[in-house]
Amino acid sequence: MTELIYFTSKTCGVCKVLKPKLLEAVQENFPKVGIRVVDVEEEVEFTGQSMVFTLPVVIIKVDDKEMYRFARSFSVYEVLEKLKRLGTVSP
Repeated sequence: MTELIYFTSKTCGVCKVLKPKLLEAVQENFPKVGIRVVDVEEEVEFTGQSMVFTLPVVIIKVDDKEMYRFARSFSVYEVLEKLKRLGTVSP
């Protein structure tokens, strides 16, 4: 199973702009990808275990193995391109 994990916080300005665009694009193009949004202030332990030290961060996992990580400066297109490269089913 392919999963996209989006790390964010209430105080992250970039996250507020990027999150809706990215999540909509992933849902539209890759409906079978599981999406998890993690608020780093609420899930401190999971954030630390995931070694997230900046925001925003997107991690793509396949069968619970990290395949790609995007941090700070990245585009929606880059994330979609990596999902496509993984052979994730799209309509």
